[in-house]
Amino acid sequence: MNDDRYSMKIGTIGQQEIDLLECLVRIDLGQALDARAADMCRRLIEGGLVQDSDDELVLTPAGIERCRSLQHRVAADKEAAKVIADRGIALAGGPRRGT
Repeated sequence: MNDDRYSMKIGTIGQQEIDLLECLVRIDLGQALDARAADMCRRLIEGGLVQDSDDELVLTPAGIERCRSLQHRVAADKEAAKVIADRGIALAGGPRRGT
């Protein structure tokens, strides 16, 4: 029997995923992207999440689903943090209750 079966790490969304979400949301809203996002935009186009149509970036159906997934992840992380805080458990490296 494999003792590692239930040993996966549970963690919050990382900065790279937050950056990805920001790019996807900005593209969806037609907002300007930070110049530093150029490389990520290229990868999003190559990955089929974004389409460059007439010099306008638009999300593909896959991009829309990825954006929704990341938004759900952020919401779930916030809810989990609230539950932990309500239980009086301090998160390592996170804000403390009442601050």
